[in-house]
Amino acid sequence: MLQYLLNTTAIWLISLVLFDVFLRRESYHGYNRFYLLLTFLLGALLPLWQWPDDGAVYNAALQRPVERVISAKETIVAAASPSAESFNWELYLVYAYLAGAAISLLLLIAEVVKIIGLYRAGNRYREGSCVIIETGKDYSPFSLFNLVFVSRRARHTQEEWDTIIAHEQMHGLLFHFLDVLLMQVARIVFWFHPLVYVYQKRLMMQHEYQADKAGKARPQFYGKFLIEQALLQTAPSISHSFNRSPIKNRIVMLTRKSTAAARTKMLGFVPLALVCIVCFSKNSFSQKFVKKGNVITYRGNTFEMTESRTDTISITDPVSGKDETKILMRDAEVVKLNGKKLYNTDDVTTRPQPYAEKGSIEEYVLKSLSEDLAKLPNDTYRLGLSEIVFDAKGKIIFYQYTGFYDKHIPIDLEKSIVKKIDKILNDAPAVQPGKRDNVNVPVRSDIYLNNYKIEVKNHKATFLKDQG
Repeated sequence: MLQYLLNTTAIWLISLVLFDVFLRRESYHGYNRFYLLLTFLLGALLPLWQWPDDGAVYNAALQRPVERVISAKETIVAAASPSAESFNWELYLVYAYLAGAAISLLLLIAEVVKIIGLYRAGNRYREGSCVIIETGKDYSPFSLFNLVFVSRRARHTQEEWDTIIAHEQMHGLLFHFLDVLLMQVARIVFWFHPLVYVYQKRLMMQHEYQADKAGKARPQFYGKFLIEQALLQTAPSISHSFNRSPIKNRIVMLTRKSTAAARTKMLGFVPLALVCIVCFSKNSFSQKFVKKGNVITYRGNTFEMTESRTDTISITDPVSGKDETKILMRDAEVVKLNGKKLYNTDDVTTRPQPYAEKGSIEEYVLKSLSEDLAKLPNDTYRLGLSEIVFDAKGKIIFYQYTGFYDKHIPIDLEKSIVKKIDKILNDAPAVQPGKRDNVNVPVRSDIYLNNYKIEVKNHKATFLKDQG
C-alpha cells in the first residue's frame, strides 16, 4: 500500500507541476481538462497495473547463496500453537482511514441534502432544457446536471439571465457533472491526499473557463457580471457556481488566445505517460525483490515471514550407538500473504488439489526435473522442497528450497537445478484452490518433496515415494 501511495503521489505531483508550468495559462481548455482527468486516473490506476512477467514465484533460496542452502540441515516443521491475533498499528491506520472516508461521505451527503432542501423549497419551472429553481436565498447562480438554482429571476436583467442560462447549459453540454462526480468519489477514497483537492480546484477552473465562452462576445459586460456574483455566497461544492474560481483569472482568460506554437506543449503528455508507465507501474524493475524486516515484496505479492532460527536435537548414531547433538536450521516460514492470513491445510475445508488430468505437484516437479537429476552421480538422494504456497486462484507463488539432504552436489550443477525448479514451479498449472467456508483462500500446502527417494543410476533418475 505504501508503494502504491508513493507511486500515485509521484505521478500526480509531476503531472500538476507540468500543468502549472506549461498549460495552466493557455486557452486550450478542452485539452487541459482532458490532461487533468487522464493524469489523475493515470496516477490512481497505473500503480495497480502489473506487467506480464516470466515468473512470479518467490523462492527463498534465490535470495541467498546456494552454498548456504547446501550446508543447511533438515528443516524441522513444528506445530505452532494457535494464538489470538492482537491489534497493531496497521489496524489502527485502517480504522483511521475508514473514519476519514466516513466523514468525507457524510460531508458529501450533507451537501446533497442541502441541495435537495433548496430544490423542494424552491419555486420550480422549466426553461428550455433547464429546470429553474428559485430559492430566495442569497446564493450566486449554480447548476447541477440540468438544474439551475438562482435566488430570484426578477433580480437579473434579460441580458444577465441569458448569460446565466447559456453558461449553465454549457456545463451540461460538456458533461462537466461527470468530472464532478469523479472528484467527489476521489475525495472520499483519497480524503487524506492533498493533491486530490489541487486536482479538483484545477479541474473546476477549466470547467468555468469552458462555460465562460458563452460570454466571450461581450467580455466587458461578462467581466462586470462575474465581479458582482463574487460578492454572493458560494454554492455547494458538488455544483458549478458563477463565483467559483479566481474571478481575475476568468476575466483575463476571456480575451486570451494561445498561439499556434503553444500547441506543441500538448505533446508533453506522451513522454510523461511513458515515464509513468516505466517508473511507477508494477514492472520488472520495481517488483524484483524488496525486504524490510520480516516483510518481503516480490513481483506484486507481499509475504510476511517468521524469523529463521536454529534448533538442536539429540539422535543416536546407528553405527556407534552413541548419542549426538545436531544443530538443525529452521527456515523462515510465510504466515501472511498480501496482509491476509495464510491458512494451513488443516485449517481449510477443501485442500488445494491438482485437476484430475494433471497428476500430483510432486510428480509434476520430479518428472520435469528428471533430465537434470540424471546428471547427478550414481546415488540415492532426497530433495528439500517444501512450504509450497498456493494463492486464492490455485497458482503457486512461494516455495522453500533447502537443497539435497546430506549430499555434496557440485555447486554449478545445483545452481542449474535451482533455476530449473524455479522455472518449473512458475510454469506449473494452477490447481483447484483451497477453500474455507466455500471461499477461495491462500493455503500453505503439506507437500514435501523429501518424501520421495530419488535414485540415480547410469544417467537415469527414478523416483519412489515413501510408504506410510
